[in-house]
Amino acid sequence: MLVGGEDSRGELPYRTAAFLAERLGTELPHFPGGHAGLTTYPAAFVKHTAKALRA
Repeated sequence: MLVGGEDSRGELPYRTAAFLAERLGTELPHFPGGHAGLTTYPAAFVKHTAKALRA
């Protein structure tokens, strides 16, 4: 699964994930924070992860 961090838009890892998602014809879900969203927004990160896994 490809995801992008809200605070990482425009950076190389984000652009790579967005490019791959587009080429694969899938959406790119956005998670809170940037590269370290898991540690900076743990509760929101878990919520987004659970939602993505249910989809």
